[in-house]
Amino acid sequence: MNQTFVFSRWVMLVADHWAENRKRYLLALLAMGGLLAAWYGFLLTIDKFGPLNLFLQYSAYYFGLYFIGCFYASTIFSELGSKSRAIQYLSIPASHLEKLLCGILFGVVLFFLAYTAVFYLVDIPMVSLANRIIAREHQHWPGTFEPISSVQVLNLWNNPWAPIPDRKFHLFLLGYFAVQSAFLLGSVYFTRWSFIKTVLALLLFWLVFVLFTDKAVTERLPDGWHAYDMLRWYDNSDNTAVFRMVRLPEATERLLILVIQYSFPPAFWVITYFRLKEKEV
Repeated sequence: MNQTFVFSRWVMLVADHWAENRKRYLLALLAMGGLLAAWYGFLLTIDKFGPLNLFLQYSAYYFGLYFIGCFYASTIFSELGSKSRAIQYLSIPASHLEKLLCGILFGVVLFFLAYTAVFYLVDIPMVSLANRIIAREHQHWPGTFEPISSVQVLNLWNNPWAPIPDRKFHLFLLGYFAVQSAFLLGSVYFTRWSFIKTVLALLLFWLVFVLFTDKAVTERLPDGWHAYDMLRWYDNSDNTAVFRMVRLPEATERLLILVIQYSFPPAFWVITYFRLKEKEV
C-alpha cells in the first residue's frame, strides 16, 4: 500500500479532525461575525454621513484576514507543542503528507472561504443599514446641497480605487497566503509561542531584506540612479530630460512577477512537510 498518500485514509483523517474540532470552529465563526458586526455598529454610531465606506470595509476585511488567519495557522500543529499530545498526534495512522494536506485544507482553504462568507454575511446587511441611515437622516453633506452617495458593498476582485499593486496584481490577497504559510511553518518549527516567534522571525527577515536592498543595492547604484521597484531602476539626474529606465526583458519580468506572486505558499508548504517528517518527541 502507498504509505505517502491514500485518499480514503486522508478523508478519514479529515472527518476525524472535523469531529474533534467542529464546535471550536463554529464558535470561532460566530465570534468573528460578532466582532465584525460590533465594529461596524461602532462605525455607524460615530459617522452618520459616510459610514462603512469602501476603505473601511477594505481595511476591516484585510485586517481580520491577516490577523485571524495567521493566528489560526500558527495553531494548526499546536499538538506538537506538548509532549503527550505530540505523541498522540504523531501516532495517528496517517502519513505526514496527509496530515499536512489536512492542515492546509482547514487552515488555508476552508478558513479563507469561511472567513469571506462570514464577512459578507455581516457586511451586506450592515451596508444596507448604513444606506438607510443616510437616506433617513443625512441626504446631503452638511452646509451644502451635494447629495451623499450610497455606500457600495466591497468587491474584492474589482477595486478600481485600491492601491495599484493590489488592483493590478492582487498583492494584498496573495501576500496573505504567503504570510499565512509562514505561520503554518512556524506552528511546526516552534514548539511554544509559535505565533509570537513567527512574527519576530518575519520582522527580522524584513529588516534584513530592507538593509540589503538599501545598503547592498541602492547605495551601489551610479549617481542619479534609483530603484523604481524591485525589477526596474531609473535615472533622473537630469531633471530637464525624460528619465532613463533599466528593466529586465519583458518575458523575464513577467516570469519573476509570477514567481513572486505564487511561489511562496507552495515553497513554505514543502518546507513544512519536511520539517514535519523530521519532527520527533
